[in-house]
Amino acid sequence: MRALLRITWLNLRRDRVALALTFLLPIAFFTIFALIFGGMGNAGPSESRPLNVLAVDLDDSVVSRRLVQALDEQAGLQVATELPVEEGRGLSRGQSRGLSPGQAPDRESAARAVRAGRFHAALVIPAGFGAEFPAFGGGAQAVELVYDPSNPVAEFAVGGMLQAAAFSAAPDILFERGIEALEEFGGELTPAQREAVEDLKALLAEGFPGSTDGAADESATGGSGNAAFSGLVAVDSVNVRTLGAPEDAPRRNSMIAYYAAGMGVMFLLFSMTGAAGSILEEEESGALERLLMSRTSLTTILAAKWLFYAALGFAQVTVMFVYGNLAFALPLWTANYLAGFVVVASVTALSASAFGLLLATVCRSRSQLGGLSTIVILIMSAVGGSMVPRFIMPDAMETLGRFTFNGWAMDAFLGVFWHDDPGAGVLASLAPVLLPVAVMLAMMAAFLAGARLAARRWETL
Repeated sequence: MRALLRITWLNLRRDRVALALTFLLPIAFFTIFALIFGGMGNAGPSESRPLNVLAVDLDDSVVSRRLVQALDEQAGLQVATELPVEEGRGLSRGQSRGLSPGQAPDRESAARAVRAGRFHAALVIPAGFGAEFPAFGGGAQAVELVYDPSNPVAEFAVGGMLQAAAFSAAPDILFERGIEALEEFGGELTPAQREAVEDLKALLAEGFPGSTDGAADESATGGSGNAAFSGLVAVDSVNVRTLGAPEDAPRRNSMIAYYAAGMGVMFLLFSMTGAAGSILEEEESGALERLLMSRTSLTTILAAKWLFYAALGFAQVTVMFVYGNLAFALPLWTANYLAGFVVVASVTALSASAFGLLLATVCRSRSQLGGLSTIVILIMSAVGGSMVPRFIMPDAMETLGRFTFNGWAMDAFLGVFWHDDPGAGVLASLAPVLLPVAVMLAMMAAFLAGARLAARRWETL
């Protein structure tokens, strides 16, 4: 018994892939998900990733300026009042037309920024908002909360923090409006009482730069009604997917599109590495040696396998998305969606096939390939967003995901099915996927070069 146990232990110790699967992979997964979810239950708002919100102040009054300032001071929000065009993550030319870097956005450009995934939500403060603040009696100008249903958290979180910010934004104005109501129903104040009220109002206004009289007395210009939240601020929640979309535009559950892409990319990588393992079986059986002894070059053999596996991968992803369309109403049969899907699925399949060849040529056996591919693909999938949306990850994890194949493949698919512009033409609809596609093509070239270099050992057979 002792001898058998010792032999088994020695075999396991020599198999580094098996050791990694047994001990390192569980620890890696525990670490990844602990970093993502560990702080959600017991951490304060300042310790979680803030929501990125674009504020559009069309009122430019004391109240609106204070409200934006108070929102920016909320621990769970990161408020921007301008729309800089960042390299690599900026809007496409069609999405950013008419907007220069550093220019304050309008409602339409803010909606495009939310739709493109640049911001979790946008708050549009209408002209006349300050004159009717607070909205106790209803009918006041409503702040428009433009949200993307792809993020199920943003609408309610931003709306709640907006109400919290309103309480701290203008205490002096709240006090003044309360006194006005008191005078209306209880009679005018005496001069001494009025003086005391003004002193207290000035005290409450301390800490808010730009607090000048008269700005809050501007006239209103009509309300939007149908407020989604009750409180000091009337709020209209607007689904960004309904803005500019035709009446017959397909409606979908965006999380279906997300997980169709996430699961599709992850299992595509598994199937490509599994298929590429056939070259190791050919090496063991001697079939590869016989091929090399003919006039067929190793480069031709690798190229043929790469193209065949890519075609297989494209068929696999197509079946996944067609099933999503039939079973879960995932939109697919429009010119924009079909064009984007064909481009992204083709490049993803070609790149995944090259990745599978790289792993197969690096490994020495089918069992080694199976263990190594499991470790690499599962970690890339967890970090790259195939399992958990990257928008809920901490900033460091979200950035790390951009160094994985899954991260860029997900960005490409979501550019078609998630951050699409319903009013764009076919060519314009491809703009959000150009960068991810270019990065995947660069990865594909690197994978193929690495596979060809690693396969040189077979040329000495």
